[in-house]
Amino acid sequence: MPSTQQYPQPAPVIVDHPSAVPIRSAAVVFSGRQAIIERRCQRASGTTARAAAARLEAALPAAAVLARAWCAITACAAAVLFASPLSADGGGEPGVLPIKAFPAPAADDFDGVPQRIYTAAEKQARHLLSMVRPWSADPSLKLLTASASGEHMIRPNTSAIEGFAFLYRFGPYDERVVGVSRQALLTETILPMMRYCAATHATGGRPTDDGKCWGDAWQSAYWAYMLGRAAWWLWDDLPDDLRQSVRKVVLHEAGRFLRAQPPHQIRYDTKAEENAWNALIFHAAMLIAPDDPRCPQWAEGFQQWTLSSFLRPADARSQAVIDGRTVAEQFTGANIFDDFTLENHGFVHPDYMTCFALTLGAHVDFTLSGRKPPEALLYNVRPIYENLKWFNLPDGGFVYPSGQDWELFRNPNFLDDHLEMAIHAADPDAWAMALRSLRTLEKMQARSESGAVFSPGEWFFASMQHSQLRSLAQGWLVLATADRRTPRPAEPPPLFGVRRWDAGKIIIHRTPRAIHSLSWGAVVMAQLVAMDEDRIVSPDQRNGIGQIVLAGENKPLPVKLHSANVELLTPAAAAGQPAADEAAASGFRAVIEVDHGAHVRAQLTLESRADGALLVREELTALADVEIALCATGLIGILNNANWVYETGRRVVRFDNHETPVAALSGKKIGPSPTAKISLDGRLEISSPAPLLAAYFGATKMERGRATDRLYLNYREQLPRVSAGETLGRWEAELRVAHAGETAK
Repeated sequence: MPSTQQYPQPAPVIVDHPSAVPIRSAAVVFSGRQAIIERRCQRASGTTARAAAARLEAALPAAAVLARAWCAITACAAAVLFASPLSADGGGEPGVLPIKAFPAPAADDFDGVPQRIYTAAEKQARHLLSMVRPWSADPSLKLLTASASGEHMIRPNTSAIEGFAFLYRFGPYDERVVGVSRQALLTETILPMMRYCAATHATGGRPTDDGKCWGDAWQSAYWAYMLGRAAWWLWDDLPDDLRQSVRKVVLHEAGRFLRAQPPHQIRYDTKAEENAWNALIFHAAMLIAPDDPRCPQWAEGFQQWTLSSFLRPADARSQAVIDGRTVAEQFTGANIFDDFTLENHGFVHPDYMTCFALTLGAHVDFTLSGRKPPEALLYNVRPIYENLKWFNLPDGGFVYPSGQDWELFRNPNFLDDHLEMAIHAADPDAWAMALRSLRTLEKMQARSESGAVFSPGEWFFASMQHSQLRSLAQGWLVLATADRRTPRPAEPPPLFGVRRWDAGKIIIHRTPRAIHSLSWGAVVMAQLVAMDEDRIVSPDQRNGIGQIVLAGENKPLPVKLHSANVELLTPAAAAGQPAADEAAASGFRAVIEVDHGAHVRAQLTLESRADGALLVREELTALADVEIALCATGLIGILNNANWVYETGRRVVRFDNHETPVAALSGKKIGPSPTAKISLDGRLEISSPAPLLAAYFGATKMERGRATDRLYLNYREQLPRVSAGETLGRWEAELRVAHAGETAK
């Protein structure tokens, strides 16, 4: 079916533009341009205002005004002069797309959320500004990393530049919060940083301190896009030479993809994210070089690469009409599964399912410039987002059924994704999800005097803090350019039930107390996560499986799925009756067989019940004659962080009646010892009909941005040698979660 999506109309302050109105006289032309001068002066302050006025007036001498007025007598001359966007410098140089709508939300718009976001952005900028310093090779240029040509040195700088440019250009700037005046932010930080990035690009020719220029790389088009978008916002205040330098960077990176076809891959490493960020370089080129003869090709490229990002195999036959053609006609290959999940880093990864926000974020720029966005921006996005709702947690983060190799506490990163869906897709649940992310962000930022959202140890990705500033900028702009009448639905009813993704090989059961998940695809993993702001359980990729180490070895055996049988259960699960579909399911039962190398097979039986209990049984059988140094199965990763906003910095572990406090990063060890009942903080309760030989190991360091203690329900060392076919042991346990302050029954 053709797309019927209606995009909300922007409701910011609309600013006239001479190229958008009929030209009647020289006075009209002059008054229109004089109004622009006055408005630009109002946006500046002090010397900025005087400098801006002088520059614009110098570019518009009286003779030029009269000459243009004379030409305006004929329609032909008017068309020649004003069909294209007004040149930013008033001369013969090519211009940029004019910003026709200046966002100016009132303090109480959208229940005050834009102001909360803007304040958070100002604080984050204050933190980042403390890291900016002169480049040793040329002190007139600045950066906030070491000087090198790779991603972790360029992307943080271009991310910060875009964030700083946003604050300079938009919103109720408060220099008391940021720490510098708006003018100082521009002249002392933004311009020297932009010059550094432009100079050290391949088009600038000055090598970074590693002896190389950046550019022509895997992700460099994305970095150039950030630089170009920032330049678009600041164009009126950029020196002419810097305008041209940035334009060279952007057009060079865009040129790399003009004749390229979008790649595609489903298994292991989707190309969805890469195609999305490469689409954006075409978008940046259109913003800052709309008069270039290649602009139609850029527009076509942006639409093509955007659409390609989230195509699935079924789209090869889709007759849905998007931007005037059927999807089947535009199909270039699939990057997501037919169930709207995707794999990256070798497993189904919820974080990468949010990458639709890369291209959907361009919607803001279409609104600012008064253009209609392509329909491709939303193709397949809604069902991807529906999936993400099943992963969403009360703290604004995600549950990770196949593990999380990025930082776990990325809750604030998803704020702009939710706002995009609330405004541009009219999703009824997105507003509440955005508020969860914002609430957690504010709690995180309140911990730091510097204004940083993320605390040391919570992040390791080089661009983490800088990307957060961009996310805040994007979220503010989404709301600032939206119709103020856009409804903000109340918190939706809790999402409970069972959802199974056969292509992604994941099943999730959401209950009022806990989320049960099983992954039997690229990663085999089973876990129970508390349905609370303190999720308790860390997404260790060995959850539910654990590890086995052979005698004489020091590394665990590799794990490989041998077989899996996963079925939905009805409320009458005791009868073993499978459910016909997800809507009728009250849980699931799974029997999976996992091989630890070629030596041991584990048969794991899971039963996820509607009351929130998860039953786990394991039987271990030798596949060959084997001697085992360590058998540590039934793993549950336990979060124990000193500074996380929803944790206390310690866990209280009880084995039967013996209670032991375990401070974060203490390395405390409990057991192994026989116990029939285990409790963590009186909330995660584990019981067994026969004593378990359990052990608890406190973490000694942060791993992947979090501290993970490890509880093994079956922990044995130096097992006697067994022959092939012999049973190594069996155990079973019931896991359940009580709400905070409540004792499980």
